[in-house]
Amino acid sequence: MSCRRERKDAIEHRRLILQTAQSLFNQHGVHSVSMHQIAKTAGVGQATLYRRYAHKGDLCSELLQDFSEQLIEQFKAYLRDHTRLSPVERLGGLLNRWIDAIEEKADLIVVTMEAKIICDDTRGNFFHTPLYKTLRELISGLLAEMIGPEVSNLIDTKLTAHALICSMSPAGYFHMKQEFGYTPEQIKQGYLRMCQLSVR
Repeated sequence: MSCRRERKDAIEHRRLILQTAQSLFNQHGVHSVSMHQIAKTAGVGQATLYRRYAHKGDLCSELLQDFSEQLIEQFKAYLRDHTRLSPVERLGGLLNRWIDAIEEKADLIVVTMEAKIICDDTRGNFFHTPLYKTLRELISGLLAEMIGPEVSNLIDTKLTAHALICSMSPAGYFHMKQEFGYTPEQIKQGYLRMCQLSVR
């Protein structure tokens, strides 16, 4: 078999496995679906599945990576389509979409985080991902627009953007919900008020 054919088969297997996994996760929940069930439903051998994904956390991580790429485009499209809103309103809208994304993929995120802890896996540092870099760039730009050039030398917008993202990382977000009992809407409103206070 040629290398080109092998690459094509690998791409098709990846697409089939990810589509099957996402469909099963949607139907039964991430924690209820086994790797055996994914392989059987996709019609691929377990050896084929495990060659690509050592455990379910690996598979969830790849689904999240694909989702992150879509999310980046959604963030950029939102800002392009809402240029008439004030910077603080656009920042609030951006943060709302980030919270919605965490809520939508909560189960995938939890399984990925658990697998990394159990396997002592240090790969995939969030701060090296295109999603983090894009969020930091977009939020930093909105903060600079909010505070204006007069005080721009007093506030490091990249550091502030980083702090915002850290506090709204999935781990931080889940902590706010589980330990403090905040609802997603309360968290959204809280961050919006913080953004509004920063320009007063």
